[in-house]
Amino acid sequence: MRVTRYLGTAAAGLALATFAACAVLAAEPSDAVKALAAAADKEGSLNIMWGDGTLGGLEGLKRFQDQINGAYGTHLKVTFTPGPSMPAMGNQIATMMAAGQPSPSDVYIAYVRTMGTLVNRHMFLKADWTSLNVPPDAIEVDGTMVKLVSALPGILYNTQKVPHKPEALTDFLKPEWKGKIASTPYVANFDMLASDIGWGPKRAIDFANQVSPDLAGLLRCDELDRIASGEFIAYFITCTGNDADDLVKKGAPLAQVVARDFPVIGYFYLSVPSNAPHPNAAKLFVANALTPDGQKLVYDNWGSDLDLLPGSRTHERILKVEKEYGVKMARFTVADALNNKIGNEAWTTIGKIFAQQK
Repeated sequence: MRVTRYLGTAAAGLALATFAACAVLAAEPSDAVKALAAAADKEGSLNIMWGDGTLGGLEGLKRFQDQINGAYGTHLKVTFTPGPSMPAMGNQIATMMAAGQPSPSDVYIAYVRTMGTLVNRHMFLKADWTSLNVPPDAIEVDGTMVKLVSALPGILYNTQKVPHKPEALTDFLKPEWKGKIASTPYVANFDMLASDIGWGPKRAIDFANQVSPDLAGLLRCDELDRIASGEFIAYFITCTGNDADDLVKKGAPLAQVVARDFPVIGYFYLSVPSNAPHPNAAKLFVANALTPDGQKLVYDNWGSDLDLLPGSRTHERILKVEKEYGVKMARFTVADALNNKIGNEAWTTIGKIFAQQK
């Protein structure tokens, strides 16, 4: 890793303490939250369109609906429609906005790279999130994007099929992995790998050229049953780091690990489209998702939470990784994505390299 970016101990401690104090006060909603809840209750509905597995899909959103109504005395009805990929959903919202049509989803969720590509479209509402008890460290891009969960991309492998536990991306250059491993068709997180925070573009492209002939195929983030079945024995770079949690809970012989040579934290974000039909209900959903109860539900539904907040189980995992590896994990935010021209160019090149192996 060329550059290690992380929150200083004192700053992180202050942020956690501040949010902890807010959490105590938030047992009784603030005046701003009460006003927002009243406005959301008048709207009465919340339309959500995203992937079936995102935040637990239909069942997960039912739990969020019950939590919000119980906490704020609202009577919101959440309607869920399975949607396309996060980038495709972002483009669809932007297209509808340009046509003067309402967004198909009141809330948008996407990974850091996708959010970086949408900043210049100015398609999300700005909100005073701090008045709604959202911690400052979670707020980005002038109040238009809010961090929801921390992602720890790395390696997923079949514990029964691998020759040995993989610990680094460069492990896959060894001959015992040839013809047994997979990556993604959209080269997930290789933009971060090729950034100044990661390896830089030359080393990342060199690695892609070396490992590409050894790939047995490319699979999407939701096709991890193909690792569990043994069709492929390992997969990298994972999309989130908790990609296979549901399969593991069902007994699949899978394990996930942060790569020693790529210890980076990414983020998923929530935003409210400017053309959201129910903007107040959407803002209430976002604010609730950053409360302690909301974060618990996020973790229960999706296997991760925001490590910047007190009580975060992902934070504990990060501390364990940092202690074991003797490093401070780097953090990749929307600001980093916006300044990652070299990484994005390398990402495009790596995508073409991997595509040749289909």
